[in-house]
Amino acid sequence: MKDKFQALFYYLNYPITLVKAWLKLYFIGNYALTSFIQKANRNYTVAILKKFGANIGKTPNFNGKIIIDNTSLGSKPFKNIYIGDNCFIGTDVFFDLPDEIILENNAILSAGVKILTHQDCGGRPMSKYYPRKVGKVIIGENSWIGLNVVILAGVSIGKNSVVAAGAVVTKNIPAFSVAAGNPAKIIKSLI
Repeated sequence: MKDKFQALFYYLNYPITLVKAWLKLYFIGNYALTSFIQKANRNYTVAILKKFGANIGKTPNFNGKIIIDNTSLGSKPFKNIYIGDNCFIGTDVFFDLPDEIILENNAILSAGVKILTHQDCGGRPMSKYYPRKVGKVIIGENSWIGLNVVILAGVSIGKNSVVAAGAVVTKNIPAFSVAAGNPAKIIKSLI
């Protein structure tokens, strides 16, 4: 009975939640929408992401709030998010969206993972040594990204790979590999 009541409650609140999200985007802008999604009930996260441009496959599992920054302008601010079938996204996962983030089927992002698709120190003197870099990030099918991993712009992680907790991924990780450390290095092959 409790499950039926919860389902009815979410069904009745669903249009109200989407209207609130749309109003925040329309009147205040992308920042308000990204702040709203951080506070949204996880049952609405998928609906809000899809409504505002994300491509999400079947049976995604969002375990808690997500943090989104640097979204596109316009009516589809989450258009750079691609999440395949049966993916798991832990709490406090951070998506930086100047470029695409692609999670292939069955990818796992543990709590606190940060995915950056750009690096930029702005118009400061340091920018001549570290120029702006933008690049999509691909997490391969069946890959598992551990707690608090940081993935930098332009990186691909091959299918069936594991990245250990706390790693900083600066370069591509081949398929069927285990990587760990800062910067992440291959420590084991799974084949």
